[in-house]
Amino acid sequence: MNLISVNSCPHYDKIVNFLYLENDIISKFLINCYQEYIFNIKSEKSKLKIDMIMGLYTEKEDFYKYTQSYFELSNNEIFDSYDKVIRKLIKVYKEYEIEKLKKIKNSRWL
Repeated sequence: MNLISVNSCPHYDKIVNFLYLENDIISKFLINCYQEYIFNIKSEKSKLKIDMIMGLYTEKEDFYKYTQSYFELSNNEIFDSYDKVIRKLIKVYKEYEIEKLKKIKNSRWL
């Protein structure tokens, strides 16, 4: 069994214990990919980034919904490797951050 240090994946327990609905195949798929892929990453920086993104997925309802809709739209796409799924998840996160910045309405300077 692989052991992950707490420093490299501080959200690991919260992510793998995330309670999702039985019919939520996207969450099940993403969490399974995370569990399998995180053990094979050599870069600590990449581990922290993926852990942070999945932690956000389990914490923030708006990111959860954004990710769900993104993966539903691309459900015709076949993911034959965990690497592709994680790269797609990183892309979704970047798009989410851009959309979030666009929604900021009040930008008054004091």
